[in-house]
Order: sequence, then C-alpha cells, then structure tokens
Amino acid sequence: MQRRDALKHTALFFGYAVSISALSETFIACSKEATLSWKPEFLTNNQANTIAEITETILPKTKTPGAKELGVPQFVDKMLKDLLSEDEQKDFLAGLDTFDFDKACEASTGKPFVDCTPEQRTSFLLKQDKEAAKLPPSVWGIRLAAPGPTAFFRRVKELTLLGYFTSEKVGKTILGYDPIPGHYIACMPLATGEKAWNE
Repeated sequence: MQRRDALKHTALFFGYAVSISALSETFIACSKEATLSWKPEFLTNNQANTIAEITETILPKTKTPGAKELGVPQFVDKMLKDLLSEDEQKDFLAGLDTFDFDKACEASTGKPFVDCTPEQRTSFLLKQDKEAAKLPPSVWGIRLAAPGPTAFFRRVKELTLLGYFTSEKVGKTILGYDPIPGHYIACMPLATGEKAWNE
C-alpha cells in the first residue's frame, strides 16, 4: 500500500469514527429525558423541566425563596392535572407544542431555554409576555371563553403567581399573616417596611 493511500484510509477511518460518535451524541441529546427530583403527574419530565425553569425565571430566588424552592413547578403540574378541564389541558399542551418554547427561544437567543443565561431567560420571557394573548375574562375563577393556545404563557404565569403567593411559607413568613382576622378593612395604607397582608 502506498503511503498516500494509507494516510487517506486512516483519515477516512477517523472521520467515520468521529462522525459516528458525534451522531450518537446528537441522538442521545435529542432523546435525553430531563432528570427531576420529583415525578410529574401530568407533564413529561422534559416539559416539567421547562416549566420549572420558566417559573424560576418569573420568581427567582433573591432574599426571598424562588419558585422551585417552594415547589411551584409541582403546584403547576398538579393544577394542570386536577383542576383544568380536558379541553383546557389540551389547549395548554397545544400551546406548549405550538408555542414550542425551545424553538422560539433558540430563534431569539440561539439556545434552548434551559441552557440560556438568567439574563437571556428574562429577556425572552419579557418578550413572550408582551406578545402573549390575554386570557379571556373570568368571573369567580370561571372563564367566560376558552383560552386559545396562544395564551400558554399567560396560563403558566398565572399558575406560577398563584402557586407562589398561596404557598404556606410565603403566606406565613413573607406576607403579613393574621390567623384570626378582625373586621374587614378594604383599603389599608402600609407603614414603611410593613409586610403586605396575606388574604
């Protein structure tokens, strides 16, 4: 075998080896299921992981606990399973798929949402918040019209805020809490530094 042929075959061999390993890495990455410390009841692990990162971006840990620390992603998953009607569940999943969070995020930032920096996540969610259709009006928690798939981000944001501000820790340690309230005060001014009242 000529030296030139030997080098050519060696280069081809390494090229195939690298290509096969790169392809297998790509397939593994594409099919890799997110690892969670909890088991979602309604969402898949990857969907739950994305929702968890969205909730933490909406309410990150600062001096106060973040959404993930308070179990807000679990709350959102539970609410989706137990409280939404089948049509609302389908709308949510259609919104998640149609909205295709990661594709929209990659188009905007060049990365899937979970791989973005906190600044990129915040910027992306602010953009989504401006573009998201408003939820239809409701009376006593009952929607007067079915939300469309474009209301996906509004639904996630709504459930995130509900889960956070109705959590026991926020209710007892961050907001003012009176277990035996007196008379009803519709509008009460707060002193400087005083906690907002829990309902």
